[in-house]
Amino acid sequence: MNRRIRPSKAPSKLVPAILLVGIAILGFATLMTRLEATREGYRLSALNQEIAHLEDQNRSLRLKVAELSSHQRLRARAAGYHLGPPAPGQVVLVP
Repeated sequence: MNRRIRPSKAPSKLVPAILLVGIAILGFATLMTRLEATREGYRLSALNQEIAHLEDQNRSLRLKVAELSSHQRLRARAAGYHLGPPAPGQVVLVP
C-alpha cells in the first residue's frame, strides 16, 4: 500500500528565482553600504589628520606673532629707527 501521490503540476521555478534575485540584491546593497562606510572612514581620518596639521600650524604662527610683537623686541627695534618715548605734550587725550 505504498502509493505515491504525484503532483498534477510541475513545481514552479519562479519563486526560487525571485528569492535568489532578492538575496543577490540584498547582498549587493549590504556590500555597497559597507564600501561607502569604509570610504567615509578614510575621508574622516584624512580630515582629522588635516585638522591636526592645521592646529599645529596655527600654534606655531601664534607663537611667531607673540615673538614678533614682544615689547622687548619692539623696544630694541625702535632704537634702530631712532624712536623713543613721546615728549611731554605730544600725547593728547580726547575726551
